Amino acid sequence: MDSKKCEKYFDKDPKEWSLVDFDSWALNNVEYCQKSLSHRLFYKYLGKVLQESPSRRKIKVARKLIGSKKEDLKSANLLWVTPKELKKINGNKVEEEERTLSLEERKLALRERAAKVRSLELHNIQLENELGLGSEGGREG
Repeated sequence: MDSKKCEKYFDKDPKEWSLVDFDSWALNNVEYCQKSLSHRLFYKYLGKVLQESPSRRKIKVARKLIGSKKEDLKSANLLWVTPKELKKINGNKVEEEERTLSLEERKLALRERAAKVRSLELHNIQLENELGLGSEGGREG
């Protein structure tokens, strides 16, 4: 398991961090994911947060997770008995994120189309004004 790749998990909101969620994320995103290595990397990163992070929020969450390590390991170890179920925990979140992104992309496409229509309308108004000015000028002469 690549520890640098695993650090990407911690880019998300600290309130969403948990050992079970990390295991699920790792199973979905890291090749050759192993339970013991996954757990070591998770707690190693939490220790790094305590030592290096300027964020009080991250430090608070890291302390809480380290404090509940014994109970969290029990829960996570039970889930590793059925890795397919563990994968689903984060898999559902991925599907939800994909739906959200798809909707955002659709909204963006609609805004772009609306902007193009508005641009064409403005261009037509500009042409009408130019034609209107040209005919008025011709009448005066």
